[in-house]
Amino acid sequence: MSKSARYEWHDQQAALNQLFKQFLKHPGDAEMAALLADMRMYAQAARQGSIEIPVVSTVYG
Repeated sequence: MSKSARYEWHDQQAALNQLFKQFLKHPGDAEMAALLADMRMYAQAARQGSIEIPVVSTVYG
């Protein structure tokens, strides 16, 4: 996986995490719809191969 692909994947994960946090703070229909829409786009991009998902993820927290 290239460095730029890893950064792109990381940015998408961060965006999904942010939407999830917003949903947890304000569990409304609009927040759930936004979260599901982004998750569907992510899944479709992964299926089509337009994004690369790392086989192993190292998270430092």
